[in-house]
Amino acid sequence: MDCGKSMRVGNELITALIERWRPETHTFHLPIGEATVTLEDVQAIWGLRADGRVFTGRDHHVGYPDWPSKCRDLLGWIPDTNTETKQGGLLMIALINQTRIPLDTTGCKVPFMWLNAFEDPDEVQNISWGNAALSYLYHYLCEASMDKRKDLGGPMMLLQLWAWERMPTLRSSFIGALVHEPYTPCGARWKGTTQIGNAPRYSVEHYRDQISLIRPDQFLWTSYAHCILSDYCSDVNGCSLCDTYLVCWSYVEAHEAGRVHRQFNRYQDIPQYVDMMLKIADHLGKNDRRGKKGNNWENTHQFYIGEWDMRYERFQATEDAGTMSMNIPMSPGYMVWYNKITVTYLTQPGARSTAGMNESASSMRLFVEGFQQVWHLTSEEEMDPRMRHIREIARHALQSTNHADVMEYTASQHQDVVMPYQPQVIPPRRGVTGVRTGGHGFTK
Repeated sequence: MDCGKSMRVGNELITALIERWRPETHTFHLPIGEATVTLEDVQAIWGLRADGRVFTGRDHHVGYPDWPSKCRDLLGWIPDTNTETKQGGLLMIALINQTRIPLDTTGCKVPFMWLNAFEDPDEVQNISWGNAALSYLYHYLCEASMDKRKDLGGPMMLLQLWAWERMPTLRSSFIGALVHEPYTPCGARWKGTTQIGNAPRYSVEHYRDQISLIRPDQFLWTSYAHCILSDYCSDVNGCSLCDTYLVCWSYVEAHEAGRVHRQFNRYQDIPQYVDMMLKIADHLGKNDRRGKKGNNWENTHQFYIGEWDMRYERFQATEDAGTMSMNIPMSPGYMVWYNKITVTYLTQPGARSTAGMNESASSMRLFVEGFQQVWHLTSEEEMDPRMRHIREIARHALQSTNHADVMEYTASQHQDVVMPYQPQVIPPRRGVTGVRTGGHGFTK
């Protein structure tokens, strides 16, 4: 409600981010290292509490003969089962009409099971809603990145706001200044009116290129440091720094803050227990509720709930291991290790990505890696003046293009990745459905 009117979800931006999501690590693999949405982000952007108990249990009407009876007692009206409900859920439009909350809807439904959280109003404030939101976000990002679904669900607006907060080069153009009002969620400052630019600006190819070109100083690792936030937007107990599990109904997702210590202004070392938590949770198997009606998920996920309840002990361990950065953002060997476990090329260097745009990110990265290799193959003790001159050329090129950071570590990018060339497909001039050509030099 503090964020004002509803916003448009940028499908092109979300698609480009999903291309960078790795379900094995729950992080985005960017050219500058790993980054992800944490509990801190959920609480700072939306004001959803990180601390508290997990929301899980049974997905049927406990203590009531049916869901309409429970709606009567908890919501104040009995929904029409023919027009206001659908397959075990309450249509969003019916909920909006009853509560008179000015929200947009696409005809989706809200599962009745969420009503089980409101049986005791005093306990609602003790639920970690940030945990619930983030577990859903992780779940749907993993499903989409593994091509398991075509229709993407989950809090995608949260992901979009996270990208705007962290990566200014991905922000939409807004009319008027964006100012964060003190003691409001950070998401509230994005309620302005966006300015629509030309088509390539808002294409998947554009966002893909911008993400591929991002530099270390263009990612805001501590984007909330200068914001004056309300208490309900601040993670005072340090849940965000915990390596723990997120639990919401049937979903269990690992929250590995140790992989993104820089987002907490702490020293980033090479993760020691890579993917261990995800393997324990049988992450890629993905539990769901299909065929398990009436299952008590609190019993099923008792181990993971216990891990969440031990978050304070884990926070203390993380606090001891991840000290403040002291202007040393990461281990000298981190990027060497990182480039060995990932591939940051998404398109072939020199390829034309789409009509109206020339791909530049992969070509730039190839140039940078070439100069990086030259720099590390030479040394300051070179006797041959030509070699010293070549080394100086490499230094000047890297520093002038804001890539001096690669001079600190050797190139270790995969060189054996085969990406077949895809020729540009030019549609025929006539007979294309929905396309009208000709006229005054423009295409409609």
